[in-house]
Amino acid sequence: MTVRKLCRIIFSRYFISAVLILAEIALIFYLLFAAYEYSFLALTIITAINAVALITLVNRNANPEYKVSWLVIIMLIPPFGAALYAMFYSRRMSRAEVRRMQKIKENLDTHPTVSDNIVHEIDESFRSLSERSSLARGKAHAIMNDDLLARLYTNTASKYFESGEEMYAAMLSDISQAKRYIFLEYFIIEIGEMWNNILALLEKKVNEGVEVRLIYDDIGCMRSLPSRYDKRLSQKGIKCVRSAPVSPRISTTHNNRNHRKILVVDGLVAYTGGINIADEYINRKKRFGHWKDGGVRIFGDAVAGLLKLFVASWDLLAGKLTDISTYMPDAPENIGDGGFYLPFGSGPSPTYARPVGKNAIMNVINQAQEYVYITTPYLVIDYDLTEALRNAAQRGVDVRIITPAIPDKRLVKVMTKSAYPHLIEAGVLIYEYTPGFIHEKCIVSDDVYAIIGTINLDYRSLAHHYENAVWIYGAPTVLDAKHGFLRTVDASELMNDKNERLSLFEWMLRNLMRIFAPLL
Repeated sequence: MTVRKLCRIIFSRYFISAVLILAEIALIFYLLFAAYEYSFLALTIITAINAVALITLVNRNANPEYKVSWLVIIMLIPPFGAALYAMFYSRRMSRAEVRRMQKIKENLDTHPTVSDNIVHEIDESFRSLSERSSLARGKAHAIMNDDLLARLYTNTASKYFESGEEMYAAMLSDISQAKRYIFLEYFIIEIGEMWNNILALLEKKVNEGVEVRLIYDDIGCMRSLPSRYDKRLSQKGIKCVRSAPVSPRISTTHNNRNHRKILVVDGLVAYTGGINIADEYINRKKRFGHWKDGGVRIFGDAVAGLLKLFVASWDLLAGKLTDISTYMPDAPENIGDGGFYLPFGSGPSPTYARPVGKNAIMNVINQAQEYVYITTPYLVIDYDLTEALRNAAQRGVDVRIITPAIPDKRLVKVMTKSAYPHLIEAGVLIYEYTPGFIHEKCIVSDDVYAIIGTINLDYRSLAHHYENAVWIYGAPTVLDAKHGFLRTVDASELMNDKNERLSLFEWMLRNLMRIFAPLL
């Protein structure tokens, strides 16, 4: 590393913010330790606070693994555990943010993207299909009850992409044809061939009078974009806001990042999946062998669902309400492929009262009759998901999971491998994608269900991050995703008792990491 590069890192806003946050935490710990060490009154107060924290935690309606991790922290470091719990347990919002969220929900609800009787109409459509469709109806209603802005759509068609390269080419084509607006929301954007080509198109479209809005996650782009890159884009006419902005103060915002990946063009087409805007996603840059990703293009009424997710994020960050009705086109009639589409969002409390993504995945696994095929870059799952997968396999369902052979994070790889034995023992088939890293997030079941989006099978995605996905029932895309999965299996190695074993060091590390995995 050159001296110039080192200086640039040290004097960057991100590095300075990290140092200041650590200094804040150190100061809090010092004051607590001093009080704990020298004052009987302070010792009594701190002990009482720890007791209150423990009682509050035990009585919370939360994931047991998450509670156990915090219990360990509170009990191991009594002067500091309660303080950490108070600072980082859950996302806290100011009264102004709560009011803004309520206004956003009301604003989006007052511009319904479907007719008032759509639920009744779709229920009737489900009933007319088959006995199996009653289960699909229940799954759809469960998602809509968890995400109150989610809606179910017909009159929609879609295309599944097996690779980032294929999806990227389609994205460029649709962006180049934009007439009214282009909305983008991405966890990572990195300067390189992929972003440079997209940016050139966006600048061209701005000059043509097309409205362009962009949301990027500031922490996710910490190493890939210059500081305050949003200002540079604004000078080009691209409206831009940062999600989870890095700041030199302690905040739960740093733990709740925007992992969504959404592109909406003119309200006519939309994209989502695992693909960020960086060169490794299209294999222009090799980091972990061949990068296998995937996604979906939506055309028709269901685009409105991803549009609403983008607008909700934008309005919360920008502090202004968007009149979404001005962005809703009249989709062509009779373009549906016979499928049902339900775009939905997921994220931490209090933005989402329930774990939307986890519940949607659990419902597919628990009601699977023939098979469940899953691709995920990480497999760090709680007891609920582990038992759901085991139970499905033990009742005769063909359960298969593909994870990467080459990891992007070694510690997460250890945790992923540690999940193998318990699942394999129950009959789950686990494969590792030997050419490299698989980043795709896709679940396919019984030839009729698919969930395609940004949700990894780990605590970050299921509990801490803002995510999105599209639940699909009965569309041709489901079979396309299934065939794509089976082709990926052909390029993967089946794990067994020998190749799934952890080394002694990995076993010791796994046991330590499992205590704190729900917090990471």
